[in-house]
Amino acid sequence: MATPNPMSSRPQFLWSLGLAVGIIVLLLHFLGNILAPFALAALLAFLANPAVDWMCRHHFPRTVATILSFLAIFLVGTGLVLLVVPIIEQEGIELAHALANYLPLWNTTAMPWIRTHLGIDVSSFSHLILSLRLHLHSLPRLTGPLFDWISRSGVFLAGLLFDLILVPIVTFYLLRDWNRLLSKAPELVPPSYRQRSIEIAQEVNHVLSAFFRGQILVMVALAITYTLGLAIVGLHVALLVGCFAGLMSFVPYLGFFSGLLVAGIAMVIQGGGGIGLLAVLAIFAVGECLESFVYIPWFIGGRTHLHPVTVIFAILAGGALFGFVGVLLAVPVAAVSQVVLRMVLSHLYRTPTSPRAPSS
Repeated sequence: MATPNPMSSRPQFLWSLGLAVGIIVLLLHFLGNILAPFALAALLAFLANPAVDWMCRHHFPRTVATILSFLAIFLVGTGLVLLVVPIIEQEGIELAHALANYLPLWNTTAMPWIRTHLGIDVSSFSHLILSLRLHLHSLPRLTGPLFDWISRSGVFLAGLLFDLILVPIVTFYLLRDWNRLLSKAPELVPPSYRQRSIEIAQEVNHVLSAFFRGQILVMVALAITYTLGLAIVGLHVALLVGCFAGLMSFVPYLGFFSGLLVAGIAMVIQGGGGIGLLAVLAIFAVGECLESFVYIPWFIGGRTHLHPVTVIFAILAGGALFGFVGVLLAVPVAAVSQVVLRMVLSHLYRTPTSPRAPSS
């Protein structure tokens, strides 16, 4: 029986891969708005699946484990909203008022110096801060017309309500049947490519697990670290700055520099002086060391190969090409593309071995 020639199968492999990519691009282009809630539901199910698998290993039925995970997410999310959001809102109002108190110094000293030496007109910044201060306590009056417009826009409101209902339902069914769907997925691939597709899927799952779950844990850990440290040194807006810096740590060093800048400004505004600035610098230096030597090795390790520049480019390109669904799928598509490209190059440049002659 003749064995298939690996060299002749390579064009067929590339054509099949290109056809699959073309179909996916067409679906995203024409059905992007419809696919958005399904993509969000799949992402949520992917993130929650390890907890459900853990409960299943401890003899919980899959449906019961899924319901319990939903309840846990709902309770934790509601608790965070009720506890954290009012504090962040109050700290934001306090910071805006403090910035507004420095407007005379900004208008008489800083702004003329910037205009003279740098040639930049920054007067709009003064109007922005003053307007923000004047309207902080009239947010209900400002948001009222917005909610009135939303309530009058029947199509928009119906679509929003439909998505709010659809995402949890789809997430529940995907999460409940996640392992069964994964076990059936290889049957959709032709037998000649099945093993290679399984290898690609396993590596993609490895990369995405490390990126999403690991990065979320790193962001939470940094937010807690910065918040506690800044609160210890007496910063009034510690929670606001800590959460902001933790969120910005999605990109290495961005959370460090942006958080340090905001915390330094806030410390100067509240009169912390040089000692306060040194304390803020020490807090962020400790946070950066913990991120590099503790949090990333624990939560991510060396499992992910997605460079931050790749992630940023993928999100921007996905949003520009396919809107919200492109943003949701940007990182998974980047991971799949990277893994597939690496395997395609390995497939193309692999030298086939000659069959060994039977020994006499």
